Amino acid sequence: MSTEERLAILREAKPNTWIVFSTDEHHVIARGATFAEASAEAEKSGEKDPLFTLIPPSWAPTLL
Repeated sequence: MSTEERLAILREAKPNTWIVFSTDEHHVIARGATFAEASAEAEKSGEKDPLFTLIPPSWAPTLL
């Protein structure tokens, strides 16, 4: 998966959801509204060390 493809997946995902990539970051192996949901789906894939990514509520910059 190219960087552009990965960015498109992240930008198109629903806010406040989880996207889980394979260890090599070449495949989306799970998605979920909660971490538990995404984790359960990722576990079914058999991936040893998946990468969990929480989609932010907005991609707009914020000041902390």
